[in-house]
Amino acid sequence: MTACFHPRYAGKTVLAVALLAASIVAAPVASAQERLLPSEGTPTTLSDGTRPVVVVTLGSINKLMQDVNYITGVVGQPQFGGMFSMMAGTFAQGMDMNQPIGVVVPMVNGTPQPIIVLPTSDIKPILKRLEAQTGPVDELDDGTLVVTINQNTLYIKQMGQTAVAAQARDALKLIPADSTKMFQGMGNSYDVAVRLNVQQIPVEIRNMLIDQMRQGFTQAMEKQANQTQGDAEAAREVAERSIEQIEQLIQEADELKLGLNIDPAGRNIGIDFSFTAVPGTQLAAVYGGQHPIPSRFASVIRDDAAAYLHAASSISPEAVTQARESVEGSMSMLKGALSNEGNLTEDQINEIDQYVGRLVEIISESLAEGKADMGGLLLAGENQFQFVMGTFVADGTKVADLAKDLAKKVPDSPDAPRFTFDASEFEGVTMHLIEADVPADKDEARQVFGEKIQVHIGTAPKAVYIAVGQGSESLLKEFIQSGEAGAGAREELGQFNLRLLPILQFAQSVDDNAGVAAVINSLSGIQDGGELSVVSLSIDNGSESKVKIGEGLLRALGTAAILGQQQQQQLGQPAF
Repeated sequence: MTACFHPRYAGKTVLAVALLAASIVAAPVASAQERLLPSEGTPTTLSDGTRPVVVVTLGSINKLMQDVNYITGVVGQPQFGGMFSMMAGTFAQGMDMNQPIGVVVPMVNGTPQPIIVLPTSDIKPILKRLEAQTGPVDELDDGTLVVTINQNTLYIKQMGQTAVAAQARDALKLIPADSTKMFQGMGNSYDVAVRLNVQQIPVEIRNMLIDQMRQGFTQAMEKQANQTQGDAEAAREVAERSIEQIEQLIQEADELKLGLNIDPAGRNIGIDFSFTAVPGTQLAAVYGGQHPIPSRFASVIRDDAAAYLHAASSISPEAVTQARESVEGSMSMLKGALSNEGNLTEDQINEIDQYVGRLVEIISESLAEGKADMGGLLLAGENQFQFVMGTFVADGTKVADLAKDLAKKVPDSPDAPRFTFDASEFEGVTMHLIEADVPADKDEARQVFGEKIQVHIGTAPKAVYIAVGQGSESLLKEFIQSGEAGAGAREELGQFNLRLLPILQFAQSVDDNAGVAAVINSLSGIQDGGELSVVSLSIDNGSESKVKIGEGLLRALGTAAILGQQQQQQLGQPAF
């Protein structure tokens, strides 16, 4: 279970999920009598293909104790792992320590009805130990147990090797005798896993959420009425498109999955996320047109990289249209903001408008090609910093022409950047150079860039390249040459990788710092070098991603936290 969503929907998907979760929690609570009466069409059990709104699982007690002990040890706080194990062992007596715990939330009469599934072959001894907190346990004629917790009635029934608990007695019937299929792909595969079936949220609740969101939008627009008409209108258009996209996510999303797993054997924490849209919807078409393609920039994927980012995928016509609208709206807002500065002449505003229009044209033409391809590479270490990146564009010549025209607007002064266009040709790429002197009193900047900051730019018919850092010109040429050699399609849509150690080593070589030195020392002997990785893949009607946080990065974060605590204590402040 992994996932990543379309980049354009990333932030909006998180917001939509938060809103949906809030709407479920805030759904009107039915009366006790209503809760006892399943709504029309409610299944006898949740084993007939009907899906609950939410499924949550916790790994088994043994898994949780092992994983928490590992992670607290890595970050230098083993006492918390010991406390967790002691508490878990106390409260879990009588449960199967090797089986996961589950919570299922179906909708009954439009109301979320949480049902807890505990791995125990006999719930009675567990409840007996809790009588001091809950009071005596009653047993009904059919064997259902009744207990009151904080003035809330809870019905509990033993079902083979599991015990099922809910606030509505009839809700217990929804859980099949074998509940393991409900937790397929979750359970002990993760320490915590969540599955949200969006289409099981009643349409009425989703529509109510959208109405509330639009009402908030209208109120926000009214507060901005003091803006100039052009600026306010541009902001309104952008916000309206964002709301439409969030509405589309709420109405057309099918399933979201999230899982967090602490992996002592793999020495990392994994976070998996997946998103799918309802088949046949416009949202499904957006994701359906997203597939890996051959890349000109895949050579950035290197084992010696301090960091790299690579993405190469096709873009569906639906996504192209929406992306173009977003770009145009954002640029319109930018022009409006610049116009409101008040210190620009009408000629300057028109000139800015012309440049923004040319930039929008370049982006729109590139989107119209129906693909995205880019790569960025950072090489770092002691006294080393080099960065290079490349991206696909529909017409690199237009990028060069825009840069040349913008350079003419730079004031002619001794400390101004110097531009050298069309300096040379290399492998079909036209090379350009931007230079600026680094002041003599800027020691750290000179250690990074030398006496001059040099930005190397390359423009090709279908690509733009940028490189910065001492010696980066040779890295740029190596990058250009490797384009065709690594042009095969990869399995992933994109990936990101970062290693903290070489970045810290570079920072330490520029400015000696005791705290940085301590973190570097904590990474010594750790094979991953403080690694963070993200991989994104395409799946049917959606996408998936997998995040891995290596042990080295966790150890570094723990060391930094301990240093922070020590500094607080030295200052006489409480450390948490």
